[in-house]
Amino acid sequence: MLSIKIIDQNRSFDVLKLWTSRILFYFILFLLTLGLSHYILMQLGPSSYSMASARYMISALIQSEAAIMAIIVTLSLVAVELAASSYSVRMIDLLKVYNPDFWILIMIYILSMIYSIFVLMSISDKSSSKIELMISFAYHTGVYSFLILFPYLFRTLQMLKPSTLLNMQAMKISTPNIMKAISSDVHTAHEKDPIQPIIDIVSSALLNHDFETIRNGLNIIGMRSKEIFLYKEIDETEMKMISYYIFSRLARFAKFTLNHNDEDATFIVIKNLEVLWDELKNKDPRESVLQASSSLEEIGKVSADMSEINVLSAVINHLYDIGQWSLDYNYDGETSRIIDSLSSVCLSCIEKRMDPWIIENIIISCIGKLGVKASYSGKFLSIQQTIESMNDLNLSMEIGESSQYQHLCGKTEKIIEYISKD
Repeated sequence: MLSIKIIDQNRSFDVLKLWTSRILFYFILFLLTLGLSHYILMQLGPSSYSMASARYMISALIQSEAAIMAIIVTLSLVAVELAASSYSVRMIDLLKVYNPDFWILIMIYILSMIYSIFVLMSISDKSSSKIELMISFAYHTGVYSFLILFPYLFRTLQMLKPSTLLNMQAMKISTPNIMKAISSDVHTAHEKDPIQPIIDIVSSALLNHDFETIRNGLNIIGMRSKEIFLYKEIDETEMKMISYYIFSRLARFAKFTLNHNDEDATFIVIKNLEVLWDELKNKDPRESVLQASSSLEEIGKVSADMSEINVLSAVINHLYDIGQWSLDYNYDGETSRIIDSLSSVCLSCIEKRMDPWIIENIIISCIGKLGVKASYSGKFLSIQQTIESMNDLNLSMEIGESSQYQHLCGKTEKIIEYISKD
């Protein structure tokens, strides 16, 4: 529970920092505007005010501010609608919390109009120093209400950029939100998923061939997830649930990129997965191996189905390197899981009748080497998994009519015999 509070406080701090910085910005702008308009008024303004003219000015000012506020609300609704239609309807809830400028401007305009109405009601036919001071301040607030439109318009245009939306959504990726999504029922889990809105934006960018947004979105997920893994206070059960949640989401999106023939995006996913399992390795090495093997297996099987040779080669190399690391640190059960993942990917390759050299690379250079190394160090589970996997692969290859596959079966039998003897 301590870990949840720490990360929840971290997210709350992000939101508080955003609101504080924007409020401070508009307050400083108000002071600057007040000083500048006061100087101009002292230099160019009249020495005394006509009460009739003051009434007309303040009345026009109130009407202008009301009209501008209506335009601001309309513009904001249009911006939200564009964001929601382009990316996800979840952007509506996101912009309510992470767009403080809108609420600040609405509050400024309401206060300004209320004050101006109060001044208008206070104006009598006879002038006085007090009423002139109130009229002057109403003038200053009117100037300020017009000037703040420029930073607001700039901020609104910035808000429509995918990078801004991604950064706002990234603040929601935290342990409490992930745990809420995990513990939710089937009907509400998708709505509470903090990563899904980013996936929606990145998916839309993928369809529009916007590579920069794809890269930024995936890297943001990786960066925020890494921050979660860095907290030492998270207990083992939470870490397993969170790691499965994050790895499965990234693996699912990698399959989506493969189905849309975007190899570059797939490699970005794999790179982020690599960073995350390296970080998870420092906290829970066994869980790191299991999550890496599971996610890479999913990506490898789809890459085999789509005949994406480059992605397939990267997956195979990663699995082999992780298997070697597991054997070096005596993780027998985890190594057997890696061997099983390599076997599943290889079966997909055989089913697609891919080039024999690819099959040979997986069986001989990866599974075989891991099995031989396991036999040297007496890793029983890894040895058994190697033999079982090779027998299954042999059976699958024998169904085919390729002479090269048949030749490969002979090599596999020799490896099985060698491992069995040891």
